[in-house]
Amino acid sequence: MTKHKLLALDLDGSLLTDDKRISEVNRHWIKKAEEAGVIVSFATGRGRATSEQYWDAVRPESPMVMVNGAEIWKNHSELMERHFLTEEEVRQLYELAVEESVGFWGHREGGFVSSQEFSPALFGEDWLKFGFFSDDVHVIAGLRQTIAGWSQFEVTSSAPNNLEISRKGVSKASALAEIVQNLGIHRSEVMAIGDSLNDLEMIKWAGLGIAMGNAEIAVKEAADEITLTNEEDGVATAIREFLL
Repeated sequence: MTKHKLLALDLDGSLLTDDKRISEVNRHWIKKAEEAGVIVSFATGRGRATSEQYWDAVRPESPMVMVNGAEIWKNHSELMERHFLTEEEVRQLYELAVEESVGFWGHREGGFVSSQEFSPALFGEDWLKFGFFSDDVHVIAGLRQTIAGWSQFEVTSSAPNNLEISRKGVSKASALAEIVQNLGIHRSEVMAIGDSLNDLEMIKWAGLGIAMGNAEIAVKEAADEITLTNEEDGVATAIREFLL
């Protein structure tokens, strides 16, 4: 019997291939983990609307971490918690995007909103995450420095050309901490797998943090172990080598 009771999986760049599929090999080893008594959960920057197509790979009672930890599901049908940005914070971020002439988007309770769909009427809605994107990584670096200096946000990214902003203290790690408390297990019993900076806190927090072979350097440096890439069934390999 494995000592790890919860396996938290990032989706994009980790469980998913580059063409956004879960391979049959990964599906097989997820089921093997579940048969061994492990709870397999997703921990993703995606919202439910864009991740639910993959939920059939795990059991319906599995908890889910969505929107970088801003939305937590106790299981596939029961919402556990949502952590919202304030209206003033969303306005501040929007004004920065306009001032810097960069692309932006967001996740509200009702789903994903692109810059083309945005209107001032949406300021009063419940926002889970706000994002920026630019092909100029120097612009992204400048935005990161500015927002980090404001001190009331969590600032991370899932790609070099974007930034993802959540309420202070909200991350995949903070969401998993709520989940393990609810399940009555310890963080040392959690294995987490990811590839991007929005996985970094989760990788460091988990009892066993695994970086994908295609992970960003900072994630690899923080991880306890490194597996193969998302194109090489790295999740399945990690389950075989480090979990079962």
